[in-house]
Formats: sequence, C-alpha cells, structure tokens
Amino acid sequence: MRCPNIIAFSLSVSGAAMAAALFAAPAHAQQSPATGDAQNATVETEPSAGAAAGDIVVTASKRVASTVQDTPISVQALSGDDLKARGAVDFADFYRSVPGLSVQDEGPGDKRYVIRGINSNGAGTVGLYLDETVITGENAQDGSGQAPDIKLFDIDRVEVLRGPQGTTFGASSMAGTIRYITAKPKLDRWTGYVQSGLRATRGADLGFQTDGAINIPVIAGVLAVRASGFYADLPGYIDNRFQEGANAEKSKAGRLQARLQITPDLTLDGMAMYQKVHQDAKNFYNREDFAGTPLTGYRYQQADVARAPYDDESEIYNATLTYTRPFGTVTATGSRFVRDTDFNRDASLAAQAFFGLPYDGAGRSLLRQVKHRRVDSAELRFASDFGGPFQLLFGGFYQDENRDYRSYWPTVNAQGVIDASSRLLLDRTVGTDIKEKALFGEASYAFVPNLTLTVGARLFDFNLEQRSVAIVSAGGGTGAGPGPLLKTSDSGLIGRFNLAWKVNEQVNAYVQVAQGYRSGGTNDQTAAELANVSIPAGYGSDSLWNYEVGLKTALMDRKLYLNGALYYIDWSNIQVTDQASNGTVSFPFTGNGGKASVKGAELTLDARPAAGLQLNLGLNYSLAELSEDNPVPATGRKGDRVPYVPEWTGSAGFSYSAPIGDAGLEGTVGADASYQGSMATKFNSAIANYRALDSYWLVGLRAGVSRGPWALNLNVTNLFDDNTPINYNEIVPGVYPDGFYISRPRTVTLAGTVRF
Repeated sequence: MRCPNIIAFSLSVSGAAMAAALFAAPAHAQQSPATGDAQNATVETEPSAGAAAGDIVVTASKRVASTVQDTPISVQALSGDDLKARGAVDFADFYRSVPGLSVQDEGPGDKRYVIRGINSNGAGTVGLYLDETVITGENAQDGSGQAPDIKLFDIDRVEVLRGPQGTTFGASSMAGTIRYITAKPKLDRWTGYVQSGLRATRGADLGFQTDGAINIPVIAGVLAVRASGFYADLPGYIDNRFQEGANAEKSKAGRLQARLQITPDLTLDGMAMYQKVHQDAKNFYNREDFAGTPLTGYRYQQADVARAPYDDESEIYNATLTYTRPFGTVTATGSRFVRDTDFNRDASLAAQAFFGLPYDGAGRSLLRQVKHRRVDSAELRFASDFGGPFQLLFGGFYQDENRDYRSYWPTVNAQGVIDASSRLLLDRTVGTDIKEKALFGEASYAFVPNLTLTVGARLFDFNLEQRSVAIVSAGGGTGAGPGPLLKTSDSGLIGRFNLAWKVNEQVNAYVQVAQGYRSGGTNDQTAAELANVSIPAGYGSDSLWNYEVGLKTALMDRKLYLNGALYYIDWSNIQVTDQASNGTVSFPFTGNGGKASVKGAELTLDARPAAGLQLNLGLNYSLAELSEDNPVPATGRKGDRVPYVPEWTGSAGFSYSAPIGDAGLEGTVGADASYQGSMATKFNSAIANYRALDSYWLVGLRAGVSRGPWALNLNVTNLFDDNTPINYNEIVPGVYPDGFYISRPRTVTLAGTVRF
C-alpha cells in the first residue's frame, strides 16, 4: 500500500510550508510592465481578484507587453492561477479550453499539437517555447513532431498564439505558437508556494502529486534566485500480461532561476531545468490479442507480449541579457535544449511479417528506439520604444541541432525482458545535423493614433545533413554499412502584414495576412530495407498563407469580453505520409502532397455578470480539406478532410466564489464541459489504417475553500467516464490489432496549497 507513505509525505510538505509561511516577509503587489522588457514580463502569481482573460498581459509580439485585448492577433492566455484551479499537470489538462487548439495525443512526451486545422506528417506545425528556449518537436522520419510535455509547475501563464508566427518565431510556427512563461525571480521579497494532492482514477491505484517554489532575494534589489520542483506518481488504468496499471506515469522536474540586476538598465536572467518521465507502457489499449481473440476481463488491456517501457529526459538551459534604454530594449539570449528518449514497441508480429519468424504466443521481439537530441539556439534583437508613431523590431537568430538515433530489434524472453544472448534482427543508427540562420524584423507606423500598420519579414537559411548506418541489416544479416549522405537545404523570405484599428477603449479590430513555412527533410534509406522497398531520399518544404480578420471587445464596463476571428488558410506542398509496398506489407515515409485549405472561425467569451461569478465560452470551426488531389491520388483526393482535425471544437464553463460565514473563508464552485467533433486518422477510407474517431464530450467539476494563503481544492475530470478513442495506435497496417488512446478515466483530485 502506498497511501500511508503518501499521506505522511503530504503532511511533511505542508508542515514545511507552514514554517516557511510563518517566517516569510509580507508580500507586496507587482505591476506588470507595459513596455520594454517584453519577453521577461511576468504576471503576478500570488492570489488576486482573478484577472479576466482579456486583461492578462502577454508578450506575443516580442516587442511590447500588452493585454490580450490590446494585442492585434488571435491570442489566448491561461494564468498560472487558472491552471492550478483546474488541477492541470500538463498540456492534456488544459488544451480543450482553447478554441482551435487540438492534439494528436499518444501520451506523455508523444504529442503533435494542432492549431487551426494545420496538421500533417513531418516536423511539428506548432512552435513550442519555454520562455526563450525553442523546444519544438524535431524534423525526423522516426518520431517526428513529438514535443516534450512541460509539467505545469511554477508557471506564470501559457500563451497560445493562433495563426502563423513565422516572422518572429521561425519555422514550425506555421500554424501558431505555444509559449510556457515561467514565474520569474523577484528581487524584493521572499515568496513561494507548496501544493500537494491525492489523485484517484477509476480502475487505478491512488496517485500523488506535489509541486512548489521558493523565491529568495539574496541581495535585495540586486540578486534573487527562485527554485521550484514537481513530482507526480499518476496511477495507470491499462493492464497488460505483466502488470496492472502498466501505463502509470512517474515524473519529476526541477527548475533553478536567477535574476541579477547589474545596473538599473541591465538585467541578466539565467535558468536551468531538468525533467524526467517514465512509463512501463504507453497509453493505448487493444480490443483483441495478437491471435485476433477478443480480450476479456478489465475493460482496458494491451495485447503486448514484450515489456515496452518509455523514458523521457529533458534538460533546458537559458541565459538572457536585457539592456533597456528610453529609446528601446536590446535582448540577447542563448539556450540549450537536450532531450533523451527511449521508446519501445512490441515487435513480435512484425518479426513474423517481415522475417518469417514464427510467433507462438510467447515473448518474441522488441523494437527499441533510442534518441539523443541537442538544440543550441541564440537570438539578438532590438525592440524600439521611440515614443512616436514609428516603432521597430529587428534581430538575428541562429540554431544548431544535432540528433543521434539508434533503432535496434532484440529478441525477448517469455517475461518480455530483452535476451542479452540473442541476435539482433536489426541495428541501425542515424546521425543528423541541422543549422538554421535567420534575420527578422517588423516595422509599425500609426497613421493616426488609433490606426497602426505593421509589416514584418523573415529571411531564413536552413541546411540539413543526415547519414545512417545499418550495423545489422534487417532479419539479422550482415551489416549493410553506411547509407548515403543525405542533404537538404532551403532558404527564402516570408512576410506578415497587420492593420490594427483601435475603434475606442472598448473595441479593437485587426486585419492580418501572414505566411508560415516548414522546412523539408530526409527519409532514412536503411529503414526501408525492413520492407524491401525503395523510398524517396527526402521531401521539400511546405508553406501557407493565412488571411484573417478579428474583433476584440470589452463591454459593460469590462465585465464582458467577446473576441472573434474569421480566417482562411491556403496551404501548399503539404508534407504527408506516403506508403511504399512490397506486395505484402507497406512501409511509411514522408513525401509532399498537393494543396489544402482551411476555412474557419473562432469565438471566445469571458463574462463577469455578478460579483464572484465568471462565465466562459469558446468555439472553433475549422473545415480543413484537400483542395486538389495528392500527386498519388490514392493517398488523398480533393475534398478529403485533413487527418486528426475535428470540424468543431468548443468549451464552456463557470465558476462562482463567495465568502463563507465570518471566519474569512471563501468558497468556490465551478464546472466545465468541452466538445471535440469527429475526425479520421487518414485522408480517406481507402488508405491503410484509416479509422474514424467519434465526437465526444468531457465534463468536469471543481470546488474549493480558501483563507488567506491557504486553499483546498477538489477537482473531478471526465465526470461521466467517457472512453471515446481520441487517437489510433498505428504500427503496421494489417498486422497488429487495433490500438486506441482514450482520455484519462474519471479522476478525482484533492489538493492543498499554501502560499507564503
């Protein structure tokens, strides 16, 4: 039993927090900056009256910090307090509340983010940042696009920028950008928090999670450090032949930050972060075993006969120097992102299909994919504050990425453990080097005080080199040696045009035309020998134009925020998954398709009709479909919908807070519901592994009580225990039984928080 230890640990954490609170200095209010150091702007993380969504300060432009309402693009922000109220641990816990944002979800660390219906194979279409550090999913044939799941501890806010952000954020921001903004060190006070909770999921053991932070002003007004940490033991709800709850997740993370105020004008920020996630099995379940016999017993089971754990470690380092003068701000930033993943698949049936090895129901083989990725990036930019109608942002960007990937295929024993004495059915390595350089800039001019035109551009140069080596060829034969040196490069110029009209203090409108792009890549030739097929050496870049008109309103004395946008996207040369066949099995690779278009609309509402009452609503419509046949029509025809893109998504919710008695207590209750429309896994039903995924609703409840720095919150997610598949586990078409991913079953979380 884990429960007694969990409770004891929780009490010890709470006791430590109480002691810290007793000795802490009193807190003071902090004002969010409006100009200058935009990237390092931070919104207060201590409790407040609850800032309305439109009043959250964001730094989406890289030039000036502004509220959501005053930022002339489609952006939505979730504050750290809002995330805590939801009991959010990672991306899966909040994305459904953001219109136009969806995900192709295969569990922790294995997600492809989708904004406005732009989704396809290849590199990610959504840029992902932690403060200044690029952590976007990589451009790779094996495991492309998957980005790390940043744990939501000590987060100031999450910004979701919808529409292309290529001029300021570069490649892979062709559909939008998600930015995790951490809470920054404060120079003038001791502060912090601790949160601990128990988590019960239907069909699983009791889980536990905790996170906290402490801010220490080492030299008041000059130097401060902030340390934060996270730990979670989330119970599994899928069984396999080896264990119950095999997909349980254990994760831990820590972050250390420092801020040095060298002079009143010069600030140095540093950050180091570590995160590790482990699962004994991934989050999919099967309805049949490998012999085609229906699985009986507990409702979620895997057919795997080999143990297939998943490990994911990330390190993030950043240093940012900010120099502010009356005429503008110079920012120099350098980052390193290191990620190591060890991903395993049961390959027993594939060994039979590819190599003719008999499968007798016992453990047979495991495909193990080990990847090391290092991304070094640097940016230097100037953001003006001229005090007149003309403003300017310009800078340079450099990124050097290195990846080492090994895929090997050992046999395993009946317990699903690798047999060290057995031969390897395959052993290959792939080394990749990518270098990207860019110059970018935006100029804005206010023709009249309330009408501003912004023109932006990015000049980029991209180079990729890849070499693969087959140490052991497919089936256990003699190594094939090094494959050819594959190269691809791309360069070009993309632009953005934005006309913003501040009608009055309550109404803002904008028109935007923006371009997004995504660089091409290579297809590993040694991998194709698995199916004895020939595949293209590489694929080209794809790009899109986004045409958009938006309106933002703050009505009824800022008690009602109503924002909306209409958009049309023209997408060319789409990177798609193609198939090469040897007549028996098919082998996937990345190629370029035809064109697609997206017609869409989004709407958000945030209302506060009475004291303590908040209502919110979000809707998105995205009709994403091919506007012409793919070069190989069988892989996609005009009118086919883009895979994993629901036509409709929506969310609604409320919260109500009020005093309880005369003891200084405040109570809160709330509920939320989200809807995702139906979608499919491929362009049409003639393609192998096409599956239709039904629409579904998820409902949540929450209640809490607080007094001063203390709070106790109860959250229920997936109240009605919906088990509609949200993703399909695609391995080898026609060989493996269907596997499906679902939302976490009904989960109840009870968490206590203390701030000091």
